[in-house]
Amino acid sequence: MNTGAEEVHPQHPDRECTLYVCTSCRPAGFPKEPIENRPGFRLHREISQALAVSEIRNSVNLEAVQCLSLCKRSCGIAMTSRGAWTYLFGDQSPHLSVNSILECLSIYLKSSRGEMPRSVRPSGLRESILGRIPPLLDER
Repeated sequence: MNTGAEEVHPQHPDRECTLYVCTSCRPAGFPKEPIENRPGFRLHREISQALAVSEIRNSVNLEAVQCLSLCKRSCGIAMTSRGAWTYLFGDQSPHLSVNSILECLSIYLKSSRGEMPRSVRPSGLRESILGRIPPLLDER
């Protein structure tokens, strides 16, 4: 039984996760073309550049996805790992969110089951959470 207690540990060297970034995300009224100008596309590019020089670069698989269906809360990201909770966030900015996203990934990787209570997430990812999904039953 999960008591809701924070379960963040110093390190899980074998833990890997995937960060999905919606590259089609754009606020209402933002031009559809060129796609390279969309905020979601730019967010993916900025995360990729920051991740390449971060300490967690070998533990995070960055994936561009065409749509996370978060159109009213763009830009959207999702983080997931085998046997761990999956998190879905909206309202991310290519200019303001990258450091908070990497910090959140680091916390996620240190958690034994991906549990990140609101109190341990970076401030930019406290209000923007849209949901979390428990691990698949066969992965617990």
